[in-house]
Amino acid sequence: MRATVWVAPVASVVILFGSVGIAQATGGWTTSGRTAVVQADLTADDVKGWMTIQQAADGLGVPVAAIIDLIDPPEGVVLEPGTALRDVEAVVDGFSLATLREKLRTLAR
Repeated sequence: MRATVWVAPVASVVILFGSVGIAQATGGWTTSGRTAVVQADLTADDVKGWMTIQQAADGLGVPVAAIIDLIDPPEGVVLEPGTALRDVEAVVDGFSLATLREKLRTLAR
């Protein structure tokens, strides 16, 4: 009789943690709120600071070089495709994501 009292709570915990483990293993569990950019379906307003230059280029369907040209880094500053847009503000004076979005809108036209 004593063992049957613990069956339901133990089964509940195993099911709870087991489902989380399975979801993490299959890639169905995300906690960052960031979405993967896998196709050219973004607009300029969808570009976020956490995105890399490469992700923005892929999502907008434009070359990485075009985005770097719009950012217009000063001489000596090298921006890599893996650079997050929020990190560009630290190395390019006067850069703002809002201004980049405006430039991206004109590029798309």
